[in-house]
Amino acid sequence: MSTPTHSPFHTIDLLTTLGIDPNQQYVPVRAVLRQLGFAPTSYEKALRRIPILAAGLKALWLTDAQGQRTPALCLRVDLLPLWLCTLPAARQPILAQWQNEAASILWQQSKPNGASPADALVPATHAQTNLEVAYTQTNEAAAVARQQLLAERTLDWLVLHSDDPSAARLADPQTEVLVRAIRQTAMVSATLSKRNDYLGIFLGLVRVFQITSLRLIPPARIEAALEWLTHWRTDIEADHQPSTD
Repeated sequence: MSTPTHSPFHTIDLLTTLGIDPNQQYVPVRAVLRQLGFAPTSYEKALRRIPILAAGLKALWLTDAQGQRTPALCLRVDLLPLWLCTLPAARQPILAQWQNEAASILWQQSKPNGASPADALVPATHAQTNLEVAYTQTNEAAAVARQQLLAERTLDWLVLHSDDPSAARLADPQTEVLVRAIRQTAMVSATLSKRNDYLGIFLGLVRVFQITSLRLIPPARIEAALEWLTHWRTDIEADHQPSTD
């Protein structure tokens, strides 16, 4: 399989290149391996040794253009990106580019606040176009939303399984203060204004306060963000005070 050479800031849609329809539920493993130039047998065995991938395998019957049905080992399509990251990409530029992008996405979800690693899709911050800035900020807001989601679930679990629910705490006290303030603001908005303001909160944290992660946030940024959230809540509450007329 011949593959083009890509510059660091040029990317392709690997799934489309491989002819994979992301709307299908399962993808034949051997077809993907052959298109990438790998010998199927050894890599099928390696696939079975990774529990999360092995759980998504299923033997299905495939029908070809002549109507012939043959059995095939298939992988659930949502696990395909993870599997592609486990394949050796030394002689496959197209696969190496995919893995660079996947590594960037995983890091965006895990990085501490303020860390700015290279991203396969965009140049350095000073050289980004408006579209690239929008892409970056959207990714950062999504990362903060994911961390908030996991933190709220952790708090709920701790409260549920604690003898003293009031003592339920996250490992990072600073993160916990901000997580609770975000949740409280969103709940006040949902109760009084009937709105879901989580998205607006996350975009505000990224754009206004440069909080791109809920880990290791500078204290000054936390204080400013907490003040902003407090004003948000009090404004909503003031707008919904009963009329005295």
